[in-house]
Amino acid sequence: MRLLPAVLAFAGLCACGPVQSTASLIDADVAVEAARAAGAPKTATYEYTGAETYLHKAREAAGRAQYEVSADYAERARDLARAAREKASAATNRSEESL
Repeated sequence: MRLLPAVLAFAGLCACGPVQSTASLIDADVAVEAARAAGAPKTATYEYTGAETYLHKAREAAGRAQYEVSADYAERARDLARAAREKASAATNRSEESL
């Protein structure tokens, strides 16, 4: 009977990897899409391209069941996508002010 809680706890911990990876991938995907919608491919090319690349690598790692690596890549993608969106928004605001 003492073994059952340990087995359940271990099973629960094993399931955390895919869940965290999936959540990170969704966050990164949303951030990359927001950056794209803000015009980042033209105004924040470096950040946007980096975000797309990291997101692609995150998906590859998840496909190989490397969930921790996948989550790390997805977090990098999310951060770069947010930076790209901010840079794109700032560029849009500057161009609107000059009109």
